[in-house]
Amino acid sequence: MIKKITLGITLFFSTMFASPAYADWEKVSENVNGDNFYVDFDRIRTNGGYVYWWELQDYLEPTEFGHLSYKVYTRGDCEMFRVKTISGISYKQPMGEGSGETYSPPDPEWGYFPPNSAGEEMLKQVCRRVGL
Repeated sequence: MIKKITLGITLFFSTMFASPAYADWEKVSENVNGDNFYVDFDRIRTNGGYVYWWELQDYLEPTEFGHLSYKVYTRGDCEMFRVKTISGISYKQPMGEGSGETYSPPDPEWGYFPPNSAGEEMLKQVCRRVGL
């Protein structure tokens, strides 16, 4: 019985602190609209030549759907300098606060950031951080 309680508490806290809601967001760029882009560098992972990370997009003005922020789990290819969205959570509050709506593209495609964009800077910093 004590082992089950201990296991339950351990799983609860490890899940809670592994969640992007408890991330340590570090600002990496800002676009011309004043929107800010953050990365949780502590949760970057590499696998099979790809890099995976959580990013937070925080908007100055709501999107057409009323969202003020997004948390996105992204796969990056540092060699080809491209990205693919694995899943995301949209929020009606800034900085990923409140309850969010989760989405996962069924068959995500690779995309490329425009030169000198906030996304390009984010990918550069993530790749640099892991040495790819």
